[in-house]
Amino acid sequence: MHVIIDGDCRFCRGSTKILRRILVGPLHVITQYDPEYTDFQNRFSPSDWAVDSIKLIVGDQLFMKSQAISKLMVGVHWYFQPLRIFFLLPTRLLDAMYDFIAKNRYLWGKGNNCEVI
Repeated sequence: MHVIIDGDCRFCRGSTKILRRILVGPLHVITQYDPEYTDFQNRFSPSDWAVDSIKLIVGDQLFMKSQAISKLMVGVHWYFQPLRIFFLLPTRLLDAMYDFIAKNRYLWGKGNNCEVI
């Protein structure tokens, strides 16, 4: 399982730290600056990489936005499992919330300039 974070801002780094804390197992994070990033880009459609989102690669499958977060939430500590109830909401709504956060992440925090934007 590989998590690809395409931004290099305070919000993206903070989110990665949170994921590392709440997940039971290790988290392999790849940024757009890692050599592995290009290898993964070649494995999947170019249109997938145009999407500004967290990407989760499990085997030969690529998950983005709320689907990626939903898949990651399966592996969190037991006391975070109740948060999975939010993923009963429609994917369309969850993706809209994800897009809102992604679009406005540069507003949260001082000096939060994201490379993706």
